[in-house]
Amino acid sequence: MSGNRYRSLIGLLASCMGLIALLALPSGAAARDRNHDRIPDRWERAHHLSLKVNQDRRDQDRDHLKNMGEFKAGDNPRDADSDNDGVKDGEENAGTIDSFDAGTGRLVINLFGGDTLSGLVTDRTEIKCENENENENDDNDRMARDGDNSGPGSDNSGPGHEGDDNEGNCTTADVTQNRVVEEAELHTEGGAAVFEEVELG
Repeated sequence: MSGNRYRSLIGLLASCMGLIALLALPSGAAARDRNHDRIPDRWERAHHLSLKVNQDRRDQDRDHLKNMGEFKAGDNPRDADSDNDGVKDGEENAGTIDSFDAGTGRLVINLFGGDTLSGLVTDRTEIKCENENENENDDNDRMARDGDNSGPGSDNSGPGHEGDDNEGNCTTADVTQNRVVEEAELHTEGGAAVFEEVELG
């Protein structure tokens, strides 16, 4: 009798543990990405995207940046111009650096839209860094241009003044794998694709 009671108790405990495990699944790993699109449910929910449909390749705001790209860029998939600068998200958020070979100058960018972009970085490529002091520097430059420049050493027309406009700019040492690229401009030079400008986030 006690043996039967013992086996019944073990069976009941096993059933309870199984039920607890099943109940835990929806709130655990399975709930994090229900539609298996590699975009967290929390982000999709915050932007009113369906958790039943794969959102990876969808583009609800028609800015030519797919939802996976919007997620990686930290943009709003319901707003074609997330930062309200007059440029659509798909045109300004290039992607992340896949690789950069300093010896050859070849830069490969994984675009947020899913494609890749590659070209050469030369000594004429302007490499910019997003700098929180950028606006302050711009204001100081503007004041220097518009203000009283009559004092000694205040001549802004001499050599090196153009360099002041480039304060906060990066070098090729800052072009590192997985770094966000905000904008990238290419042109053709001697039959090769050359980056005119690369703006790093």
